[in-house]
Amino acid sequence: MTLPETGILVDEDTDAELRRQHEDSIADNFRHIVCFLCYPEFATMRVAPHDAQCICGKPVKAGDSPGPSTAPECVLCNEMAASHRRSAHSES
Repeated sequence: MTLPETGILVDEDTDAELRRQHEDSIADNFRHIVCFLCYPEFATMRVAPHDAQCICGKPVKAGDSPGPSTAPECVLCNEMAASHRRSAHSES
């Protein structure tokens, strides 16, 4: 396989690893919500500074990048964010 943005050839093992990293990434074509009160480091970093868990339960791994601003928001995140703030942070 050739990486389109670089023209570099990669072997099958590298190709499989790149696909796995993309599939595992928090940027899985949705924008997820990582609570900045639970994980304040996430508010200042462009990539996940450490492993964590999204509000919807999706695992976030160190180095994952957030979904682009043009990506649709995760429906679970939207539904669960207010509940999380009420239960975990006593907000009304």
